[in-house]
Amino acid sequence: MKKLTPDLQAEEIDQKSPVEMVSTEAAAQALASGNTGDDADYSLMSESALNANISGEDDSAEPKDGEGHVMSVIEHLEELRMCIIRSFLAVVAGLSIALFFGKDILRILKMPAGNITFQALSLEEPILVYLKVSFYAGLVIAAPFILSEVCKFISPGLTAKERKIVLPVIVSSPVLFVCGAAFAYFCVLPSMLHFFTSFGEGFIQVNQRLDFYISLVSSFLLYMGLCFQLPLVICALSMTGLVTSHHLLKFWRYAIFGAGVVAAVVTPDPTAFSMLVTMAALVALYGLSIILVKVLGK
Repeated sequence: MKKLTPDLQAEEIDQKSPVEMVSTEAAAQALASGNTGDDADYSLMSESALNANISGEDDSAEPKDGEGHVMSVIEHLEELRMCIIRSFLAVVAGLSIALFFGKDILRILKMPAGNITFQALSLEEPILVYLKVSFYAGLVIAAPFILSEVCKFISPGLTAKERKIVLPVIVSSPVLFVCGAAFAYFCVLPSMLHFFTSFGEGFIQVNQRLDFYISLVSSFLLYMGLCFQLPLVICALSMTGLVTSHHLLKFWRYAIFGAGVVAAVVTPDPTAFSMLVTMAALVALYGLSIILVKVLGK
C-alpha cells in the first residue's frame, strides 16, 4: 500500500468535495465508536440529503423559461428584439388598414357633431388630420397584438398564479376598451356637443376647425376606453392577493369620490350631465369589479 506524505495528504483533502468530506468524517466517527450499522446508515442518509440540497440550490440558482431551458442574457435580448420587430410589423399592418379606411373613420367621428360646419385654416390641415386619425386607429388595431407580445415576453419570469392572469388580460382588455369608446360615442358625446353648439345659437355661427374637433373627440374616446379597464385592473390585483372584495367594499366612499374627480377631468364640457353620466359609469364599473372579485373567491 502506497504511503502518502503529509503534503500529498493535504492535497488529497483539498481536492475532496464537501459531500465526500462529510461522508468521510461520518464514517470515521462510526468506526471510532464501533457502531458500523446505524451510524453508517445515518451517514448515508446525511450524504443523500446534502446531495439533494446542493442539487436543489443549483437548479434554482438561475431563472428558466416556460420549457425549463435556462436563458442567458443574450437570449433574453434576442427575444426582446424579436418582440419589438413583431410589434412594429403589427403597427405597420394596422396603419395600412387604417389608411385604407381613413375617410370612413373620419365620417364616423364627425357624425355626433350633427350640423356643425368644419373648416381648415391651411391647405395641409385636411391631410394632416387624415394621417393623425389613421395613425391612432392603427395603434388601436395593433394594440391587442402588442399586448400579447409583452405578456409573452414577461411570462417566463412569472409564477404559475401570475400566468393565469395573462390570457384574461389579452382577451378582455380590447373588449373593455371598445366598450368604453362606444359608451363615450353614443352616450356622452352627443349631449356634450349639443351643449357647445346650442350655447351660442341665435347670435353667433360656430365654424369649428376640423383638427381641434378630431383631437377633442379622439382624446375623449381614448380616456373613456382606458377608464373602462378598471374591472380588469382590480381583478388582476385581486388574483395577486393585493386587494380583496372586503377592501373594495370598505373603501366605496373613496371610490365614488375618485370617480367624480376622474369624470370631471375627462369630460371637457362644463355641464353636469356629461360628468354625472361618466361618473355613474365608473361607479358601475367599480361595483362590477366587486362582483367579479367575489366570484373569483377573493
